[in-house]
Amino acid sequence: MEFSQEDMIEFCRTRANILRQKYIEDMENKLTSFERKMIAKGFRVCWVTDEDDLTENILSQLPKTPYNKVCFDLPDVPEALRTSKNIRPVHYADVESGKSGATYLFVQAEFAIVETGTLVLLNKNSKNCINSIPNLFILLDISKLLNKTSDLETILYLRSQAQEQHYLPEDVKLINRPFSLIEPNFTDPSQGYTHTPVQITIFLYDNGVTDIMQNSILRESLYCIDCGKCKTVCPMYAYTKEHTPINLVRDNFLHHATDTEHVIKNAMLCGNCDHVCPVQIPLCDLILKEIELARQSHPGKSKLANTFDKRKKLNSMNGKFHRFFFNKTMYGKNKMLYNYFKQQQDPFYNILWTQENSENDK
Repeated sequence: MEFSQEDMIEFCRTRANILRQKYIEDMENKLTSFERKMIAKGFRVCWVTDEDDLTENILSQLPKTPYNKVCFDLPDVPEALRTSKNIRPVHYADVESGKSGATYLFVQAEFAIVETGTLVLLNKNSKNCINSIPNLFILLDISKLLNKTSDLETILYLRSQAQEQHYLPEDVKLINRPFSLIEPNFTDPSQGYTHTPVQITIFLYDNGVTDIMQNSILRESLYCIDCGKCKTVCPMYAYTKEHTPINLVRDNFLHHATDTEHVIKNAMLCGNCDHVCPVQIPLCDLILKEIELARQSHPGKSKLANTFDKRKKLNSMNGKFHRFFFNKTMYGKNKMLYNYFKQQQDPFYNILWTQENSENDK
């Protein structure tokens, strides 16, 4: 029996969902095991709760001098670190070219493997600098661990395909033990090179994960592998550039837990994100759960929330007449969004719904 590429991708998505569920449901034990292994190998491990705690820990480990040369290779650098008088930022390109040296390199690990105690770094801009800087800080989201080495291939395949249509990342670095800084021996050239151990500190970053874990439904958002696919198909994000579907779920729970309006203003529940998520996170259901939690805290707070209680309501709004009144009700006060949705031709941009109805028309 032959399987198409689509069948293989769907199989991988289902497998990835199961792999992520296994780790998330046993996160506490797995994190403890991972920490023990990393400490036994000689890594330094610090637990940090949020951005302020992270900043405080970083600054406490730096000498009290304005000449700490730090190279950042992070998606987002905390504002307090960027503006700290104790830090002199150095660009990784300058380090790589030899134009400038750095004492500290700060990177983020995309994943880690509990079984072997391995950190996984993907497509880093500083990939050629990692063994040329004496101190390495590695930030690791505590939800981004995998139980076994065999799990990594499936996750990397789905993540790379979602981001770049490649089967694997272009650059993968696995760090499973401390390594050395290798430099020419200037004092005695006949000895070749000197080997100085690199001090590696791992920051296990909570950033709201343990709070989300308290909700048995919303914890599914922690299955995310940061592929960014939901962002590319979200009509709300395309227009507002503010909240991706996965970030809306997590941020609303952490910072807007009783704010129904915040969800409604940033979600259409079109289903695109559900359809493309490589680990099968039911994002629309999670957003509806957010609305339910907010309404329980403040009953009757938002009349608009009633519109989102049933997905069928959205899918039935494919006629121009009904769509006009739906958009008018939902977005009449927000002229930019109202005009944007008024110009759309598809039936609420639901990929799966559109495909099913196209097949029925045939």
